[in-house]
Amino acid sequence: MNKKTPAGLYIHVPFCMQKCRYCDFYSFPKGDEYFEIYKNRVIEAIGFYGKRYARCYNSLYFGGGTPLLLGEKRLCEIMEAAKHFLTSDAEVTAEGNPGAAERIDFRKLRAAGINRLSFGLQSADERELSALGRIHSPKEAAETVKAAQSAGFDNISLDLMLGIPYQTEDSIIKSIDFCNSLGVQHISSYMLKIEEGTPLSKSELRFLCADEEKMADFYLLACSELKKRGFEQYEISNFAKGGKKSFHNLRYWLDDEYIGIGPSAHSFMEGRRFYFDRNIKDFLGKPFDETEREESSGGGWEEYAMLRLRLSEGLDVSELERRFPEISAGEILEKARPFEKPGLLKISGSRISFTPKGFLLSNALTAEILY
Repeated sequence: MNKKTPAGLYIHVPFCMQKCRYCDFYSFPKGDEYFEIYKNRVIEAIGFYGKRYARCYNSLYFGGGTPLLLGEKRLCEIMEAAKHFLTSDAEVTAEGNPGAAERIDFRKLRAAGINRLSFGLQSADERELSALGRIHSPKEAAETVKAAQSAGFDNISLDLMLGIPYQTEDSIIKSIDFCNSLGVQHISSYMLKIEEGTPLSKSELRFLCADEEKMADFYLLACSELKKRGFEQYEISNFAKGGKKSFHNLRYWLDDEYIGIGPSAHSFMEGRRFYFDRNIKDFLGKPFDETEREESSGGGWEEYAMLRLRLSEGLDVSELERRFPEISAGEILEKARPFEKPGLLKISGSRISFTPKGFLLSNALTAEILY
């Protein structure tokens, strides 16, 4: 096994107790019998890709859906299969929703090697949670976090959503204070995007969501309030205390390699990007190499630069030029300079980094600077 260049491993668990109104991820309600079949197939896939690439993994991320719905027994069995490929210091994250975690024995998860948890809080306001179709209360969320902490978890992330129905500046601050009071180490604060075909897109509630101007105000407020409470912004939507950045998610933005297992999961290995269709029957019933879909070649300079610009530390254009000699660092710096005075980015030596105001315009800014 090539231990010099560890990759990441992502396992998609497409099961939920119910679909939230805003969710466009590949997920749906299923029961225990289906969980067992899926668990066995994931274990097969871990072996298949472990042999194909002969790589070790220094991060593993159970995403979804609601991975904790599988229960600690199945998750521990998957961990048993994965540990043959995991480094001793691997970050292992499992996502869950507070309303689906009351039966989880967190001590067993911790003993199996899972050392990081991410819970989908979204809001600490009852009315906002109801509008989103969430099944938990703030009280249940607090109890879930405390149970995980009692089991030895000291790396916990909570999701907050911006721009949701009924949200105000006061309720955003209330939600941030709620998270901070629980002593969590990480917050992911996402701006709501209403996806076509979701229940929210067809509901009158969509008219209660923030417009573009208010969304910008909410985002800048969240960045400011999180900073006051010691959460360092390290990516457009991610904030951490005490250096507890999400190592697995960082690898996406650093253009590092990873394998994705499960329907809708994407991979980037050895310069090749591929994915599984959003079709669980194909994933369960067909050979893995027959269900892979080619996405594109990866690792080019545009991809490298765009992903780095998502990070608060930004893009070192001298490093970009070193990796890709066809690129002129000087030209990119000159294109970036006009955006420094209005406070959209900072230039420090050869490094370009967006400010929170710049992150709001990141797609347009990136295009202006790189092309």
